Amino acid sequence: MDPITPTTSASTVTGQREVQNAVEELGSEVFLRLLVTQLQSQDPTNPTQNEDFVAQLAQFTSLEQATNSTDLLQQLVDQRTELDIVSLLGRDIVTEGDILTLDKDNEPVLSYVLEEDTRKIQVQILDKDGNIVKNLDADQIQKSGSHDLIWDGLDNNGNRPPEGPYQYAIRALNEKDKEVELKTFSIERVASLLPGTDKPIVVASGRTYGTDQIQAIR
Repeated sequence: MDPITPTTSASTVTGQREVQNAVEELGSEVFLRLLVTQLQSQDPTNPTQNEDFVAQLAQFTSLEQATNSTDLLQQLVDQRTELDIVSLLGRDIVTEGDILTLDKDNEPVLSYVLEEDTRKIQVQILDKDGNIVKNLDADQIQKSGSHDLIWDGLDNNGNRPPEGPYQYAIRALNEKDKEVELKTFSIERVASLLPGTDKPIVVASGRTYGTDQIQAIR
């Protein structure tokens, strides 16, 4: 009689391959911990079948791969974000606010949006102590929408005040001398960056902003 030759089913071969793949993907240490935990937890009277055990390992491996892929994708996104904010260094950004910065010889721009038509605009530029540095009034009709007003950089006495951040306040009146709702914007230069933080952009006034707060780049 011919000797009996052990045979290996296709499912067994497939299972061995999947186990081998699981070991390679997870690492032998993690794989062995999972194996021991699985064996300790199973019901002795109803042990887990090889096929079920292999299927569970395959599912875990797929989950691990998906998690690794997600982590890698997030790393790429974070790197791209940091590269993008680096390009903002030295440029002017527009955010909601009422701050402008006076440099050595610039003429700061005050940017605002009117909710309705106005016949008069009253503007006060204030220093850090709240003192009025300059009055800018415009007795002219301005349509609702976006507007820019240029400050020549001189105070009410015709002198140039110290460099640094200033605050401005705008009062707009319509034809019935009723105040008009408006929104003001800060235009400031990006002075430095703090990558990896919630608000990585530091402007000339020392304020910090997140990328989602930028309205425009100039």
